[in-house]
Amino acid sequence: MFKSILKPNRIVASFSELSIDSLVKRFPLALVDCDNTLIFKTSHSINEEGIRWILKYQEMGGTVVLISNNAHPIFKVCAQQLECELFEVAFKPVSLYYRKILKHHHRTPQQTMVIGDQLLTDILGGKLHRFYTIYHKPLTSKDVGYNGVIRRIEKKWIKEYEQHM
Repeated sequence: MFKSILKPNRIVASFSELSIDSLVKRFPLALVDCDNTLIFKTSHSINEEGIRWILKYQEMGGTVVLISNNAHPIFKVCAQQLECELFEVAFKPVSLYYRKILKHHHRTPQQTMVIGDQLLTDILGGKLHRFYTIYHKPLTSKDVGYNGVIRRIEKKWIKEYEQHM
């Protein structure tokens, strides 16, 4: 039961798999996770492919908000480069920022998608708020200690989800 709640609408290995044209029309608001989706967790370098995708998404009229459960100076650099809002230490999946973001951008849950690399934070948060959810496979397999066990379970579940998509 719990595993089925965490099933994302889509699973991708990179931003290049996401068609901007169709997504920006359906979901003019995109909430994008930072750690291991847009920023490499271990090196804190920027996923240039993700940056290019976001810039094109914005160019086509979409709005992007960066949202993370962590805080790091590189997140601010990214937000400045992309000229978008950033919410750090967001407490996903139960973030109070979700409602604030929707209200500020005059969007409904049905007009919103979330892109992130963790089932228990990004995808669950999106599901709880009725957003379209895209699981982006983590940029790096190395993660902080406590996430190691969770990552192994997620990896197994993602394989199962992919077989039924």
